[in-house]
Amino acid sequence: MKSIFQSIKTFNWRLWLVIAITLFVPSLYKTLRIYFLGDMPNEWGVNIASQLSWVNLIYEILEEGLILPMFFLLGKSFNSKEEIENKTRVGLIISGSMYAVLSALIFALAKPLCNLMASNSLTIKETVTYIRIESVASTISILSKFIIVVFITMKKDKYMYILLTIQTSLFILFDTFLISKLKVSANIGVNGIAISNIVVSLVLVIMAIVFLKLERIHIFTKKKLDFKWLKEYGKIGVFSSLESFVRNIAFIIMISRLVNVISEQGTYWIANNFIWTWLLIPATALYDVIKKETAESKENVSNKTLGYIVISVMFSAIWFISIPVWKPFIRYVLNSDAYQSVYYIVLIQSAFYIVYIFNCICDGTIYGRGKTSYMLIESVFTNGLYYVTMFILWKTGAWIPTLKGIALMFGIGMAIDLIPTIGCYLYLLKKENIKINFKNLQQTPQMPEALENLQSPQNQEPSQTDSIKV
Repeated sequence: MKSIFQSIKTFNWRLWLVIAITLFVPSLYKTLRIYFLGDMPNEWGVNIASQLSWVNLIYEILEEGLILPMFFLLGKSFNSKEEIENKTRVGLIISGSMYAVLSALIFALAKPLCNLMASNSLTIKETVTYIRIESVASTISILSKFIIVVFITMKKDKYMYILLTIQTSLFILFDTFLISKLKVSANIGVNGIAISNIVVSLVLVIMAIVFLKLERIHIFTKKKLDFKWLKEYGKIGVFSSLESFVRNIAFIIMISRLVNVISEQGTYWIANNFIWTWLLIPATALYDVIKKETAESKENVSNKTLGYIVISVMFSAIWFISIPVWKPFIRYVLNSDAYQSVYYIVLIQSAFYIVYIFNCICDGTIYGRGKTSYMLIESVFTNGLYYVTMFILWKTGAWIPTLKGIALMFGIGMAIDLIPTIGCYLYLLKKENIKINFKNLQQTPQMPEALENLQSPQNQEPSQTDSIKV
């Protein structure tokens, strides 16, 4: 019992709180958007907006190959602003160019993609228009995301928080004037969200460039660019994108498309948003703390894992204690007419998400120790055995998808994923000769500030597909 209390005491609650706040603030405007969408007739606004989820998964494959490697590569240049400036300039050119190409493809192929995803035929014209406008916003937003990596690497968190505050404030403002039912609103429907995203993304990019200039990192300069580091960038980026590709494609086919097939895309989208935007905030923040602390030293894995387990139990208890407020929250705050169905889906998946919370302890450690190849193994295992089997059963008519069936399929996938995760975790402990210390816990010294910047971002929110490793 003494070890349990000590593990809670030595946990980095300050870091957890900072991350939790950065996750909570965006939840406000995301919730407001869902509320405004709920005011639109016949749920068409929610159904159209929900189609962006699979589009974002396509973008995410490229984003994880472009953004995640930069935390390591920029960290290597921590003591040289000249190198950081060069990598920032080159990285922005590459990220912007590749996103522009992908956006052009999505813009041109929006209609056939919607048909392939079995989008509602009654709103497909509006859906195509919405996706095309959002593709412009995505091309702009990747630039601000890239610059935020620079701020995190340089430990300039204040700029990140300023941008977060500006982003949230502007989203609330523009959404109110573009899509709400208030008298002051232009009431232009779901496309107002896309327009809002474009405007806010532009503002964030401009502000981010200004902040870089304050740190004497100049984007617009005649200095010659150095491309030698791109070889390492490419090696890391390709591997990262491959893992994301396996994970996201399976989710698109087996979840996103199936909820479209049964015309329950809006219901599932709201349920998924409620889980990830609200219920998982404590666990997501814990996941990021685990990634950061286990990256610092093997001793942290030994001495802090008990604390992670105890805190996961606490968060799981809070999850179930909060159940009585779910239904009124979904009905009145998220403004969902289908609140009964949304509540039912969240309830069905709750036990499986508790498994996911504990799964994050293993995955966070694996990620923190730099063994991302293990995570690819987990993804291939889950997809190759479970989701491919479910796909075959669906196509042969042996399994008929329903909203409940899809929710259970997703949840069971999370549970099955625990098998390869534990296997990889135990292999990692054995390979690095790490023993989990459940007694005589002691505070592990913090790493030097310069080395701390080489680690994974403390505010990197995991993808919503991380829960199934697909």
